[in-house]
Amino acid sequence: MFNEHEQSTNDISAPDEEMNIESSSQNENTEEQSNENEHNDSSDDPENIEEQSRGLALDTCLQPPDLGQQLLSYDDGIFCIAPAAKNSPVSIFKIPNLESMAFPVQFSDGRNTFDEPDRSKHISPSRYFNSRLFSIDNRCARDTNYIFFAQFVTEMHMATSSMSIQLRKVKPMTRDGRKINCSLLQDKQELEKLVNNKEATRFMQPLRGTPAYWEKTLRDLFAMLRQLGTPTFFCTFSAAEMRWPEVINAIKAQQGETVNFADLDWSEKCEILRSNPVTAMRMFEKRVKALMRDLIMSPARPIGEVIDFFYRVEFQLRGSPHIHCLFWVKDAPEFEKDKDQDVCDFIDKYISCKLPDPNKDQELHRIVSEVQMHSRNHSKSCRKNKKHCRFGFPKPPINRTTITRPRPPPVDQSDDENVSEERHYASVAKEQLQKVWDLLNDSNQSFENIAQLLNQVNITYEEYEKHIEALSTSSLIVMERRPQDCWVNGYNPMLLRAWNANMDIQFILNPYSCIMYMLSYISKAEHEMSDYLKRVIKDSSHDNLSDRECMKQVMNAYSKNREVSAQEAVARTCSLKLKSSSRSVIFIPTDDNAVKMSLPIKYLQTMDDDVENVWMTGLPDKYKARPNRPDFENMCMAEFASEYRIVYGRQKKGKHVLPLQQNMGHIQKRTRGKPAVIRFARFSQQKNPEKFYGTLLKLYLPYRRDEQLKSTRFPTYESFYAFASVKLPGTDELQRVFNIVNTNRDKYEKHNEAIEQAIEDLEKNGPPEDAWTTLAPQNELIRLESLMEREPTDPNEVNEQEDIPEYTASTSVSNTAMPLMEAAHLNHAQLRKMYQSLNQTQASIFYAVRDWCKRCVSGESPQPFLYFLNGGAGVGKSHVIKSIYAEASKILRRLPCMREHTDISQPTVLLTAFTGTAAFNISGKTLHCLLKLPRSLKPPYQGLGNSLDEMRADLSNAHILIIDEISMVSKQLFAYVNWRLQQIKGNQKPFGGLSILAVGDFFQLPPLGRAKPLCVYEDHVLDFWKDNFQMITLTQIMRQRDDLAYAELLNRLRVKQKHTKVTDTDKCMLEDVIRSSPEECLIDALHIYATNKEVDNHNTEAISSRFSDVINIDAHDYKKDPRTGEMKRQAAPFKGDKRDLIDTLQIAIGARVMLTRNIDVEDGLVNGTFGQVAKITTQTQGGVLVVQLIGLHLDNVTAGQKHRNKAPDGDDNIV
Repeated sequence: MFNEHEQSTNDISAPDEEMNIESSSQNENTEEQSNENEHNDSSDDPENIEEQSRGLALDTCLQPPDLGQQLLSYDDGIFCIAPAAKNSPVSIFKIPNLESMAFPVQFSDGRNTFDEPDRSKHISPSRYFNSRLFSIDNRCARDTNYIFFAQFVTEMHMATSSMSIQLRKVKPMTRDGRKINCSLLQDKQELEKLVNNKEATRFMQPLRGTPAYWEKTLRDLFAMLRQLGTPTFFCTFSAAEMRWPEVINAIKAQQGETVNFADLDWSEKCEILRSNPVTAMRMFEKRVKALMRDLIMSPARPIGEVIDFFYRVEFQLRGSPHIHCLFWVKDAPEFEKDKDQDVCDFIDKYISCKLPDPNKDQELHRIVSEVQMHSRNHSKSCRKNKKHCRFGFPKPPINRTTITRPRPPPVDQSDDENVSEERHYASVAKEQLQKVWDLLNDSNQSFENIAQLLNQVNITYEEYEKHIEALSTSSLIVMERRPQDCWVNGYNPMLLRAWNANMDIQFILNPYSCIMYMLSYISKAEHEMSDYLKRVIKDSSHDNLSDRECMKQVMNAYSKNREVSAQEAVARTCSLKLKSSSRSVIFIPTDDNAVKMSLPIKYLQTMDDDVENVWMTGLPDKYKARPNRPDFENMCMAEFASEYRIVYGRQKKGKHVLPLQQNMGHIQKRTRGKPAVIRFARFSQQKNPEKFYGTLLKLYLPYRRDEQLKSTRFPTYESFYAFASVKLPGTDELQRVFNIVNTNRDKYEKHNEAIEQAIEDLEKNGPPEDAWTTLAPQNELIRLESLMEREPTDPNEVNEQEDIPEYTASTSVSNTAMPLMEAAHLNHAQLRKMYQSLNQTQASIFYAVRDWCKRCVSGESPQPFLYFLNGGAGVGKSHVIKSIYAEASKILRRLPCMREHTDISQPTVLLTAFTGTAAFNISGKTLHCLLKLPRSLKPPYQGLGNSLDEMRADLSNAHILIIDEISMVSKQLFAYVNWRLQQIKGNQKPFGGLSILAVGDFFQLPPLGRAKPLCVYEDHVLDFWKDNFQMITLTQIMRQRDDLAYAELLNRLRVKQKHTKVTDTDKCMLEDVIRSSPEECLIDALHIYATNKEVDNHNTEAISSRFSDVINIDAHDYKKDPRTGEMKRQAAPFKGDKRDLIDTLQIAIGARVMLTRNIDVEDGLVNGTFGQVAKITTQTQGGVLVVQLIGLHLDNVTAGQKHRNKAPDGDDNIV
C-alpha cells in the first residue's frame, strides 16, 4: 500500500517559505397608451441539459412591509414612541436628500435626485427613474438595490394617486334609495359608508403586475373570446439568456469590454447577466417585439395569417421572463364545425413533434435536442404524488395526427353488465398501453418504427389506436410521432429556429378548453395572491375599518407576500410591456346604479349642497350625446364604443375628430388600429332578468334617452325586449326590438353559452388538477421546481430517507437553507500567533495557497490547485486547515466581482469531511450534506434537480474546497464530488474549476465497504486522483511533543510493512502499557474490539454490573406500504442488519454513551460524539413506561448548543 501510495502522488520536500506549488499535469409610451394597440443532446446528458435549459437565479426583493403605512399615514395622528415622545414620525419621502444618502456611489455630489427641490420642470417618478436606468452611465442600472428602490418609489406614487381616484368612485344612489348630492360627498362620515370596500383592490389596477391588474387582464381576455371567437393557437416562449450571445455581448459592450461567448462558463455568464438586469430585460423585450413584428405578423406567416393576438410577460420565481400568447389565425378550421381531417392537416402544417434528421438540418436538430426534449429521468416535479409523469411523457407514438374523443357512456346506466364491460375494456387498454410505456421509458430500448414497438407487446396498430381512444376522457389531439419522437415537445420549426429557446404551441379545440386551461394558465401567477388579498378585505370588513384603512391593509399585505425579481422590477419601473394585444378593450357600464366618479373636491366646494349633478360624464352620457348625423343615428352603444374613442387635450386637434353634443367632449374614429373589444358587467338571466335585459337593450339598441328603452305598455326591460317594436331613424317600418338587439349582439358575442359555462366552472372550481402541465410542459416544469425550492422540506429528504410518523426529528432550529460553514472568527492577534506557530513544511503549503488567493484578487486567473496534505497523527494537519481557511477567506472576500454583484455572506472556502465528527472538528459540513449527495452513489449520476439553483446561489462565491479525512473517500464518491461541482459551477473543468485541498492519511481508516482508497490505482475505474494531486507530507510531531517517543512509535507502526519486525525498543515500550488481567483494566475505560458482537457483549456486561436502574428501549420496526407508500409500524419486530438500529437499547443515568448517527453536524451531534446520561424523562402510556427524552452531558462542551435547555428543568448543560 505504501508503494502504491508513493507512485500515485508527487512528493514535495520541505521547500522555502514563499514557494509556489504548481502541478505540471493540471489541465488548463407606457402600457395601455392611447388604448389603440395595447389594452440537449438526446442522450439526456445531465450537464448539457442543465446548461441549456435552466436560467439563472436573479436577485429578488420582498416589497417592504410598511408600504401601506407610507402611503396613507404621512401625517395621521401622533405616535408616542420613547424617547421622542409626542413627536410625529417622518415619512420616508419627507427625508431630505433621501436618494443621494441611500446611494452615495451613484450621487457622490448629492445633486440631481428625484426629490430635487429647485427642479425647473417637475417630472414624475416614473419618467425620472426611466431616465436613470436607461442612461449611458449604468451605475444605477447595475445596482439591484437601486432598481428595487426605484420600483418602490414609482409604485408608491402611482398607488397614492390611484387611491385618491378610487375614493371618488361611488354609486349615485344610497342603499336606502336616496340620490347622492354635493353635501353627502363632502361629508367624510357619509362618504365612508358609500365606498364599498369589496372594491378595495381596484385601486391597484394601475399598478402593473398586481393581482388587480391581472384580474382586469383576465376579464379583458374573456371579452376578447366573446367578440373574436376561439383563438387558434396558444404559445409559450421562454427566455434563454445563456443561449443568446447578443445579450451577454451587449452588457459587456456597455462596460467597455468584449468577450468570446463560447469561452464563458455558466457562472461567468450568470455574473454578467446579474451585473445589468436592465439591459437583460430590455434585450428580452426587443426580442419579443422582433418575434411578433418581424416574424409572426410578417408576410412569412409561420403559423398562418394572424389577424389578432394577445400576450403577457410572466416572471418565474427564478426571475427569468417568458411570454404566453394567444393567436387568432384567418381561415383556421374549427373543431366540431370542420372535418377532423381538415383540422389535423392544419395542425400538421404548423406544428411538429419530430426530432429533425441531423444530416439534413443540423442546426434545428441541435436546438430541438437541447430545449424541446423532456428528460427521461423525470424530476421530482414530474412524479408528484407518485404518479406517472404528470406532463404526459413519453407521448404515444402514432402514424398520423388524430383527434380522440371519449367513448360514449352506456345507453342504459343501470345495466351492470354494460357498465362492467366498459370498465373491463378500459382496464385491458390500460394494461396493454402500460407495456408500451414501459418500453418507451427503457433507455436501453430503441425502435425504428411503431410496428417494431408494437411487435414487442404483441398488439396490432388498430388495437393500439382503439386502446388510446378508450382511455381518452376528453377530446384530445394526438400528434404524429415516431418512437424516437415520444420525448419531443411540440414546436413550430420556423419560430423555434428564430427564438432559439424552449417554446410550446397548442391548437385550441374549443372555448371551454381555452378558458379552463389557457386563460387560467396565463393568469395563474396571481391566483393565490388574489385570493389572499380577498381574505384580507373580508377580515377588514369584520373589523369595521374605513375605506382608506382597508386599502392600507391590502397594500401592506401585498407588499409582504409578493416576491419581485430584478428583471420584473425593471419592467414595472420603466413601463416595459407586461402585456400586449392587437385590440384595446373598453368597459361599458350598463347598470342603472353603476359606480360613477364624482367631481374633484375643489369643484364640489363651489356648488350648492342639494345639487345632484356631481358626476363626471361617462361613456353612456357621451353615447347619448353622439353627433347628430345619419351614420350615428342607428348606431348602438356597443358599436360606438368599439369604433370610436374619446380624445382629450391636444388630440382634439387631430384628423377626423368630431365634437359631441351638449359640450360632452370629442370623439375620433379608430383608424390606426382595429375596432376595440367591448366589455360589460354580466348578469344572470335567471337571477337578475331585469338587469340582464337592460344590459342587452343599452348595448345593442340605438337610443338617445333612457326613456326610449321602456314604455308605458312595456314598463320593464324584459317585456320591452320581448314584445316591443320600434321605428329606427331613417326607416319607415317597425322592427321588433329583439331582432335589432340579436342582430347587433351577434357581432360582439360568439360561443356565449359555452364561454359563460367555462367561466362559471373556473371561478367555482378553479382549473382541473395538473391542467397546465400539458400546455407548456418544459416551462411548467421549471415553474413547479421553483415553487418546490421555496417549500419547506425535511432535511432527511436530501438522502431520500423515509418519514416515519412521530419519529421524524424536527426542531425549531432546523432550516432548509444551507447553514453558513464558518469557523470561529479570530482576532488579528490570535491569527498572527497561529500563523507564527507553523513549522517550515506547514508554512510552505500555507503560503502557496495564500499566494494563489492574492493572484485571484489582483485580477489574474491562476489555474486551480489540487493539493494533498499528507501526514500521520499529531503532525498538525487540522492546524494547517484552520490557518489556510482563515487567511484564504479573508483574502478572497476582497474580490472585486464579489464586492459589487454577489452576496459576500456566502463562503469562499468550503470546509468538509467524510464523517460528521471530523466535519465538526474543523467547523465544516459532511460532503453528503454540503453537496446534497444521494445515499446511493450507483450510476447513473443523479443531478440536483429542483435544488440546483439554490446550490448555485449558496456556492456562487466558493473558490476552494477543503476535504478532511480523504482516506475515507472512495473513488465513486470522489467522482460524484467532481460531477456535482461541475454541475453547480456550470464548468466542465475538473471539480468545476474549484481548487481542492485534500487532507488526510491513507494509512488511517479506508472507505466503507470494499471500496479502495483513492491512492490505490484500479484498471477500468474512473480516477480523478492519479496524476492530478500533488502531495505535501508533514512529518514533524506537533501535538504530542511532550511524549515524543510514544508518538514516534505510533508513526512507525503506522507505516510498518507486514513482513517487517518490530524493533526490541518498540516492543518493550508496547509491552510496558499492556494490561492482561480484567482487574488491571477498569470496566469504564474505553475498550476497542474487532467485531460488533464483542462490543455489544462488553456494553451489556458493563451497564449490568455498574447500574441497577437500567431501562430497556425497544426499537420500533417500520415498513413501507406498497399501495400507499406510507411507512407503517410492524406488529412483530424483525431482525435488521448492522446498518440498522440495535433491537434493544439499554440506558441508565450515569452511563457512558456514544452517538451512532449524525443528528446535526453543524451543532456537533455526530456519529462518534461521547457523553454521559444525565436525565431520562419517562411517561406511562397504556400501562407501559415510555421514554420521552434522554438528556446528555457531552464531553465536548461546544457541541449541542442549539439543542440545550429542552429538558423540563431547563438545565443548560443537558443536551
